[in-house]
Amino acid sequence: MRRSNYLVLAILALILTAAAGTAFAQSTDRDNPTPITSNEITGSFIDHQKDNDKESFYSFTAGPGELTITFDVKRRRQGDMASISFELLPRNGSSTALLCCEGAQSGEGGTGREIATVKLTKRQTVILHITNASVGGGSFDARFSGAGISFGGTTGTGGFGDLNGDGRGRGSRDEETISVPESGILHIRMKNGTTQDINLSRVSSVTVRP
Repeated sequence: MRRSNYLVLAILALILTAAAGTAFAQSTDRDNPTPITSNEITGSFIDHQKDNDKESFYSFTAGPGELTITFDVKRRRQGDMASISFELLPRNGSSTALLCCEGAQSGEGGTGREIATVKLTKRQTVILHITNASVGGGSFDARFSGAGISFGGTTGTGGFGDLNGDGRGRGSRDEETISVPESGILHIRMKNGTTQDINLSRVSSVTVRP
């Protein structure tokens, strides 16, 4: 497996290079959403008018089965109102939302929570679309559970362990699955000097076999 490990490290290095510049930013472009690497994302926002009703897009893989999104918001100060609207979109560019017209808004205590659930009929990459609708400003915390969610190559159900509890959800135990970003160019140089470029937006999955 040593040879396989070296190959994994080499490919990961290339992938990290391709992903640089997008992995740490909140994307405002639906076609290039920010990949989520854990079951929780957090953020802050200002008044929606000053923020021009800012929209953010995040992507992850889930399904088939039930996916739950728990969204908490907290106002910045007394007199502010933290308000966020969100929906779940398919990655294929369809305008039909998988989960539509949800939102969380702070109450008298300054916090608010919304729990939304959607049933996915197949395994797919989905996009979380968030729109700032707050007055004043605040912060948000969104958590995801269920439906075989994948974050950075880890598949799970609720506890984010193996999909089937015994490793069979990933195929052969000897295979190593590598998470790749949804955009960018993977550039590979072979020992004989030849090179190959792969458009990551066309890649479904990457596995390394011994």
